[in-house]
Amino acid sequence: MRRLLFLGLGHLSNGDISIAADFARQLEPKRFEVGFVTAAATASYVRGTGLTAYPLESRDPQRNLEAFDRLVADFRPDLLVAADAFTLDYSAAWSGLSIFLLRRRYDIALASFDQYDYPAADYVVDFYGGHRTRFPRLLEACDLQIRNSPLNRPVPGRPGVIVTRMAGGGSSPLPVTRRRVDPPTVFLTNSRWEYVNVVRSPAITQLMRAIPRIVHSHLAALDRPLRVIHVGPARWEFPVASQIDYRYAPRLAPHAFHAQLAAADLFVTCNAVSVTLTQAVLAGVPALLLDNHKMLDVALLARNGSAPTWLTKAAPHLTIAYPFRVFPWGWHAFLAPVLSDNPYVDCFLSAGVFERRRVLRAMTQLLDDATVRTRLAERQAALLHRLDKLPPAGDALDAAKLAVGHEGKRHDRVG
Repeated sequence: MRRLLFLGLGHLSNGDISIAADFARQLEPKRFEVGFVTAAATASYVRGTGLTAYPLESRDPQRNLEAFDRLVADFRPDLLVAADAFTLDYSAAWSGLSIFLLRRRYDIALASFDQYDYPAADYVVDFYGGHRTRFPRLLEACDLQIRNSPLNRPVPGRPGVIVTRMAGGGSSPLPVTRRRVDPPTVFLTNSRWEYVNVVRSPAITQLMRAIPRIVHSHLAALDRPLRVIHVGPARWEFPVASQIDYRYAPRLAPHAFHAQLAAADLFVTCNAVSVTLTQAVLAGVPALLLDNHKMLDVALLARNGSAPTWLTKAAPHLTIAYPFRVFPWGWHAFLAPVLSDNPYVDCFLSAGVFERRRVLRAMTQLLDDATVRTRLAERQAALLHRLDKLPPAGDALDAAKLAVGHEGKRHDRVG
């Protein structure tokens, strides 16, 4: 029996935790014992996935470090797994934990998930508006990097890197025709981090206010009855079109969340790395990514009288828009390597969020066009075939040979 202790210490999103939990649930209980260290606020989410949570409940980092020391002594893990090395380091102010502390303090092999292939981007992250930051090379301090696919390409990793498939809640190909339940259901979700202006930019503030209104404007412009299920920390704060039955929930338990997603006729997101987007693809839910690949000077267009009427009405305070793949943080250049030549991006439709005709055409195709849905089903089936060729999570860990015995002798990894 091997013991894995996961560290999911983010509190602004469940994305990192859900990816790690997806991996953990794939490990055979007869071969692996799993525990999850969490922030107090996310412990219930982890327990809702069927895993054992060990919340750090103090605001004092020293007390949390002492609690973690006791847990390590009692649990006796063979491997510590950060759900995200960077999120773990961000938590140090309250958790007392960081990648380098784990490296120094415990003679235990250390792994981290790498959702986005940071090395391919040379650890340089671009934020909305053009600000760039070089992140520390935390993954190089780990014995093992775990890349989930999707988002990463479904190809084997180099030594020290394993690539494992996301299981999600299902993996059936898309139905050829949408469910004949009226009105059709559109599923939306967002996280607390989408309300954080990470670089304190006025442009990000504008975008955070504009995008929900723009998404609503597109849906309303379909001019048909729709039911919109919205899960997230804040409801829409503007009048909703009369043909839209808007239903809001601040949060749902994992099983209820997946049930609502799987029953939807369409999932819409402005986040290319959305874990829910991956779950939608794996569950056979038609999905649309809204992004932006060019700078748009809305104020100049308005002065020239050429700004789209729908845009100035939906987002009157938006003066300029910059490229983004992840609303509202940007990440346009950062994600280019991992998304390049990646079959995952062919399993949903994409449209520029400011391109009205393309957005409405994509929404209509996903709701009504059997040809488009069939094409997506074929691409999804091809992706699933490639995912099935990846080694199961437990076998991938075994191949990495990272077990560390409590006699204090570390085994070298393959390669």
